[in-house]
Amino acid sequence: MYYNARYALGKLKLKFKEQKLKNDYHKGIKKTQNFETLKNIKGKFSGQRCFIVGNGPSLNELDLSLLVNEHCFLFNGAYELIEKYQFKKAYLAIEDRLVMEDHCENVNRLKYNTFIPSDLMHLVESDLIIETLFSRSSSEISKTWPPFVDPTSDSPIFYWGGTVAYFGIQLAAWMGFAECYVIGIDLTYSIPSHVSQKGSVLLSNGDDPNHYNANYFGKGKRWHVPKPDRMLRAFRSINQKSIRSHMRIFNAGVGGNLDCFPRVNFEECFNE
Repeated sequence: MYYNARYALGKLKLKFKEQKLKNDYHKGIKKTQNFETLKNIKGKFSGQRCFIVGNGPSLNELDLSLLVNEHCFLFNGAYELIEKYQFKKAYLAIEDRLVMEDHCENVNRLKYNTFIPSDLMHLVESDLIIETLFSRSSSEISKTWPPFVDPTSDSPIFYWGGTVAYFGIQLAAWMGFAECYVIGIDLTYSIPSHVSQKGSVLLSNGDDPNHYNANYFGKGKRWHVPKPDRMLRAFRSINQKSIRSHMRIFNAGVGGNLDCFPRVNFEECFNE
């Protein structure tokens, strides 16, 4: 009961704060860091394809070296994959406060495009990080939840959808990609017995079974209680939005519970 009331009040406070940011943003009062960079990549890759690389354990069943020359969106601590495989056209996105706090030292060293919400910019020191106006206050009660970025807007607002991969798909839409291949979004989670919990925050004291690397949310790492049903709802909502008329999305992953995008074989994407 306490956490439900606290959550509701927090959402209300966040809504007022975000409304002010939006008003200033649209009036031009608030120009975000690297705002011109964000504007310059609007529709830049029209007609091209990209890969949304989730962090699920099924990634270990795919040959990720095939992605070296592909446009790829990766998330959170997966900058280690970018460095391991030397992806040439990689973008990183983080929207979770706990992740950014735990990884900010490494993230601030990155030399490629990294997208961070404006409410986390106090953790940013690098001039290469691209700030995005990001809304977290949309009500999940709404039948149209979650909203989706308007790719035609000159002042884009990106929206929280229960998973950072939803942020990634919005970035892909903003950048104009016509085809989007999703891998590693398994939507299969378990909370090991070694994990301690306080409210919605979990603290690992052992290996992480939910990601491609056992150390991803391993000992000492914090993460939020996963809600795969909410994540799936966000992905399913894309099929009901106009974005589907000019960006096709496919599931090129192995297994998992992501059932709302047509399945294709990952290796066959590279036959040409």
